Amino acid sequence: MNTDRIPSLCSPIGLLCHLVLIGLAAANVAAQDAAEASIENVSAERPISPAVTDTVLKPESASLPYEQPWDFLPYRVLVWVVSSDPMIDAKLIEKDLRLYLNRDFYSVWRMNVVDAPASVATAARRNIAKLSFQEISASDPVIAVKRDHPDAVRLRVAKNVGEMCQTVLATSGEIEEVLKRAKQIGNESIDGIASKLTPVDGDAMVVLDKWKDPSTEAILVSRGMTAELHDPEPKLIAIPQSGLVTDAIKSYDKIFIVRIDNEVAPFTVSAIEFDTLMQHFGTVATQSSMKITEIPTSIGVAVTEAFGPVVRIEEAGMRNARGLIRAAGLVLDPESPAMIRVGDVLEPMTRKNDRNGKPITVGPIDWAYLLVKEREQSQLEMDYLAGRAGGLQGRKNKRTFRTAIRVRPVADTTLLRLHAQGDADFPLIGYEIYDKNLETGDMSFVGRTDWNGRLDVPKSDASPLRLMYVKNGGAILARLPMVPGLTEKEIADLTGDDMRLQAEAYIHGVQNAIIDLVAIRQLFAARIRARLHAGEMKEAEDLLNELRDQPTNERLADDMGKKQTVFLKVLGTRNVGQRRKIDQMFTITRELLSKHINPALLRDLGEDVITARNNNGRLPEKQLTAEEKEKQVVDTTSSP
Repeated sequence: MNTDRIPSLCSPIGLLCHLVLIGLAAANVAAQDAAEASIENVSAERPISPAVTDTVLKPESASLPYEQPWDFLPYRVLVWVVSSDPMIDAKLIEKDLRLYLNRDFYSVWRMNVVDAPASVATAARRNIAKLSFQEISASDPVIAVKRDHPDAVRLRVAKNVGEMCQTVLATSGEIEEVLKRAKQIGNESIDGIASKLTPVDGDAMVVLDKWKDPSTEAILVSRGMTAELHDPEPKLIAIPQSGLVTDAIKSYDKIFIVRIDNEVAPFTVSAIEFDTLMQHFGTVATQSSMKITEIPTSIGVAVTEAFGPVVRIEEAGMRNARGLIRAAGLVLDPESPAMIRVGDVLEPMTRKNDRNGKPITVGPIDWAYLLVKEREQSQLEMDYLAGRAGGLQGRKNKRTFRTAIRVRPVADTTLLRLHAQGDADFPLIGYEIYDKNLETGDMSFVGRTDWNGRLDVPKSDASPLRLMYVKNGGAILARLPMVPGLTEKEIADLTGDDMRLQAEAYIHGVQNAIIDLVAIRQLFAARIRARLHAGEMKEAEDLLNELRDQPTNERLADDMGKKQTVFLKVLGTRNVGQRRKIDQMFTITRELLSKHINPALLRDLGEDVITARNNNGRLPEKQLTAEEKEKQVVDTTSSP
């Protein structure tokens, strides 16, 4: 190393360089201390944009946005506060709530805390556990355009309505409210719709009645009232407004609805999570507190319990899947509630959008769960357990989304009810429920359904997930993966197996009749030949006539054909599996009938009678070979 080029500390230049280095080091230490202090003492006034985007800017090129990696993408979270006390609102609890939640979610969430819209608050007060997307968005105003409108195909957004529709009917109050809320976002013309709004004398029901008028092009009503519009069906178009529930759903990934009941001590806090992409509500988490000052902490605990981390499905097969945990790269604590661990159970969901981004199908896959088997950083290897084939598989495209959310059982049991497919009033009674061990494959009996097709399924100590099998008459009818305690009730509409059992009972009866008939025919044959050998022609002919009166192959086959037609008609064309089983049983029985009940025996006995008549009424003894003598069956029946 050439030390001649290094400035000496004694020289002015060397001293200046040394001071600069010391200053930079001190600045770095100060910045690090400030960052640590900000994490520990983050203020409630920390500004967080309600519309955090999914894209960030590359450091080297601020003009080129790129998609942030899924495992480093924080959740956009909104907390809606619903309180029975006007003194307790979002502003009062926000600071302390942030301090609590930042312990676990500072790097994982981008959160806002606001008071819930009136429609959401009303629905949450009524029954927070039964909330649905349709209920919380029912009050949002929308424009309903008739599907038979000449430009219905091109009507996609509010601007199209302003350009292609002449009038939009609405009540005076609705028009006033819409104009007011549009002005709040600086869109007074509502993209050209404001000039087309035409007031109607009367209330919203009068506007709905106008839908039947052929001259009506479009009407402005709440989203919930559009369920009453038929013939023609409506095409719903959202309009730009402030305070829309649907706008909040588009701007956030998770929305937590928190209800505070402080009328009677202890105060109760209930929180439920709404996943906006899949429009899915989770289970309710409940906490209690004795003091108002403890409410923010109780909310924080309830929200943490209600939170379900999201996994994006990268690959899916028939029995397994691979996924990526959202924001896992931002989690430092392996015990963080934002992390998913081996043994956790996830509920798979799919969403398929149309060209306008509106969901065609959305929500959980029925009777399907994912069980985490391995985790490597953000990657998960999972077993896919489903009651039906497919569901999670499919080609990737920009309009299809496949995710999974970790589930959290809250009760000890779930009531399972079985009923016939398409008929909820036809319970499947006495059906056997078995549990298959996920590790060993052993089957254990759980119970039988009662008079109403119900059975309480308790939690399992081995795993939250239980793989239930439904059996009837020894045949497996369905496979039902369950997480007992996740929901209050699960209903399975199955193809009942009663008709197959009736067919099986009938076939068993026919087969037993065939066995009896074979024995009777052989007994008659032995007696007839004994009479012929004894020269008793008349008795032999009488016995032969009685044998001819016994059921024949043609008669039994004809009866079976009629019965098979009845069974298949009752089953219909949908129950392919049961139809196949019934056809197989009847085919086997027909083969048995043709083999053992045929005209050959009657023909041989008739020839013996003719031979005896030509031999002076006596059948000559047949000379048997040694081999035939060994196989000969001796008739020990005494002659009558």
